[in-house]
Amino acid sequence: MNTISNEPPIIVLLGLPFHDLTLEETLDYCSLAMEGTESRYLVTANVDFTAQAYEDPDLKKIVFFADRVVCDGMPLVWLSRRFGAPLRERVAGSDMVPRLLDICAAHAHPVYFFGSDLRTLEEAKIIVEDRYPGLKVVGLDSPPMGAVIEWDNDALCAKMRASGAKLLLVCLGCPKQERWICAHHSESGIPLSIGVGASLDFITGKQKRAPRWMQITGFEWLWRLSGSPTRLLKRYWNDFLFLLMAARQQAGAQRRRKGIFEAVSEMLPAPVPLDLPVTRVVWHGSLQKSELEGAPIPESITLPVFLDASQVTFMDSSGLGRLALLARHCRTADQLLVAVNPSEIFKRSVREVRLEFLFQTVESESAAMQWVVDQRASGGVCESAEPGIVRVSFNRSLDSPYYDEMMAVLESAMATASGSDVLLVDLKEVRFIDSRAVGGLIRAWKMMTAKGGSMFYTGATPAVREIIALLRLDKILTEWKEKNPE
Repeated sequence: MNTISNEPPIIVLLGLPFHDLTLEETLDYCSLAMEGTESRYLVTANVDFTAQAYEDPDLKKIVFFADRVVCDGMPLVWLSRRFGAPLRERVAGSDMVPRLLDICAAHAHPVYFFGSDLRTLEEAKIIVEDRYPGLKVVGLDSPPMGAVIEWDNDALCAKMRASGAKLLLVCLGCPKQERWICAHHSESGIPLSIGVGASLDFITGKQKRAPRWMQITGFEWLWRLSGSPTRLLKRYWNDFLFLLMAARQQAGAQRRRKGIFEAVSEMLPAPVPLDLPVTRVVWHGSLQKSELEGAPIPESITLPVFLDASQVTFMDSSGLGRLALLARHCRTADQLLVAVNPSEIFKRSVREVRLEFLFQTVESESAAMQWVVDQRASGGVCESAEPGIVRVSFNRSLDSPYYDEMMAVLESAMATASGSDVLLVDLKEVRFIDSRAVGGLIRAWKMMTAKGGSMFYTGATPAVREIIALLRLDKILTEWKEKNPE
């Protein structure tokens, strides 16, 4: 499965990337993924999910680097048409799950259920094994109440690996299921993981789906609201307000960029040649659905990518989707992406949909080269700060691809610490941290605490502090106070 050549077009809508896939195409992708050995995950995003991700940088990054993101909301499909880059179809998780189980039965792919309550899981297992002859549900796990980080995730993943499952359906609700999947799908060893919310409740009959005409016309939300008004009224009202606000912002931003584009006449000169081995990509002109030839993407990425965006004169949701695609390919190849001297249109387009985290922006190629050199330096350094304190500093973003290296640095530091020492993690050079990396820090905290020591962080930026707080782990992973760490 070559993700670079086979990945479908991406549309950026209200700050999230959506693959333009139909239900049948999504099922084809899932079938291929389950045949493979690499662990992948798919996200189904509806309006409520989009609203949560809009204000949650960690959740947004989880979505951006999912293997596939499909649109599970008719209002989002309608908006995509309004912005000139229409998604062809809504792909509802509740429609997808029964079809996936049918595929698993036909190809003898074992399935694992994780989440919900044990009674629902057991009922669902009996029902689906009867409904889909040949289907085997090889695992059921209902985790305890509480934060994901408090579960014995190592034991859970070991059990999943041993099961031989090809499909993992996670029913923890958004965003808990997406955070768990992003952090642990590789460790589970299962080829395809999907967060499916209440889909098993539909299978067992605990909840009933709306009539087909309501699903097609976009009124399924009204059916759900009528069944649980107390629980859903406030959520749907907030989602409606978000939809109006975010859609208005994106439409206004697109109009403003269009007006500026029409006034642009002078192109900046090409930058000087590079001294550092990199892949140079030059984007130019108007990047919209019908004119994406000005945004080439390399067939293979083996070096850091310098994106010359100085000549970009317009970007709509399809152009932003092209940028997301390039960032995803760099991430897959574990290579850095740097935007060099981007035009004001490019910077504004990215800023208005909050996509700055996808890459580093610099104003010159010399600055880009220096940044790459700095990033290639040791990502983590362990040193003794003073008696009783072992300091670890990181000079790069901490996310899933860097997780193993981060843990190696932390474990090396803990090996040098005595039982009563403090492990101090310096985060001042860390621009971003995702939920898996935070989970790694909590894991190190537990290990340090178990040997009688303690662990704190210092120097975190507001963005990093915000993610730790969003994960509700700020009471466990606390900031170092110079004179009184307690």
